[in-house]
Amino acid sequence: MSIKRLLIETAYRKRGSLKVSNQEIKRFQVAAKEIWNSFDPQPEIPDFVSAVDGSRNRKEFAGYILYAVGAGSVIFRDGKETGEENYLADVDILKPEEYSDARLRILMGILEVKETLRSAEGVSYLFIDGSIIGSVIRPAVFSYEIETEIKEKVEKLFNELSQNFSLTEINSKKFYNRIEKFATGKDFPVAAGYLEYLEYLYSIYLLLQDFSGKIVAISKRSDSRNYALDTVLPDIAVLNYVNLPVGYSEPVNLEIHREKKFKFPQIFEEKLRKFTFKSYFVKLPRGKSVYKIESQIEPEDLFPILKHFAVKGYPYPLKAIHEKVKISKSDMDDIISTLKIRGITGREALGE
Repeated sequence: MSIKRLLIETAYRKRGSLKVSNQEIKRFQVAAKEIWNSFDPQPEIPDFVSAVDGSRNRKEFAGYILYAVGAGSVIFRDGKETGEENYLADVDILKPEEYSDARLRILMGILEVKETLRSAEGVSYLFIDGSIIGSVIRPAVFSYEIETEIKEKVEKLFNELSQNFSLTEINSKKFYNRIEKFATGKDFPVAAGYLEYLEYLYSIYLLLQDFSGKIVAISKRSDSRNYALDTVLPDIAVLNYVNLPVGYSEPVNLEIHREKKFKFPQIFEEKLRKFTFKSYFVKLPRGKSVYKIESQIEPEDLFPILKHFAVKGYPYPLKAIHEKVKISKSDMDDIISTLKIRGITGREALGE
């Protein structure tokens, strides 16, 4: 008997008994009604919009990984796609493997934020996939794992990096050879990751400093419980559980300076604490899902713009760039073939 058959039998026995929450649906409906506004205005055509997304993929070999990270943007003028596309990408090896997941997330984030900066000038709206607040306050293990002496040396390198900051590449990579002189073994990925994290935060700071009023961050998933609609489930789960009308939730102010549990590297504590955003959920016409918005734009002003772009209830510009920028397994196979890598994965004996 295969594992699949056993899993299906187990699912059959549990059919009807698994519940997302112990709360009754009626309670969800009452809680959602208290914060929800039915709203379905006429669509509004924006003059100039950029949508940005990033992607990453990896191939694990014995002792190292080959990675590919990228970001891209598409431009819409007068509500229509112009065909203008721009991309940033990087392919390289990470070794040793420790912290590779965290570093890959940051490396992709650097390119994503830099592509946003490159496309921000002149546009009215910057559509970003995911949470901008989450991007800012997401903790990085490198801040806590790095030794004090190494940390101070990396921060000196960052001062040099910030003076030669570029929007077309990952600047931290130019400093790897210098980091190897004072951080070896397991200390190296921590030190390199910390420098990458500083570059990431600096990129976000430049974006927020100059263009925070244009940002429209749209999340398909969220763990936030700003409305406390359920004792366990995040707000987005409750709102998607209820059949809501087209509209939006009452905005909640998100202030980075209130995130006391999170600590930035000292050089960014004052710089990044000053920014604030509004958070609310929207349900667009012909859509089944609600999405979380983080923006400084009021929902009544933003909703007509989102409605113009809505395809099956989701803003089309973000769907368009998502499809263009994602890095598939086939892409990774082509990259490996191009590089002529003959690495061993360790899974060859399993036929994988």
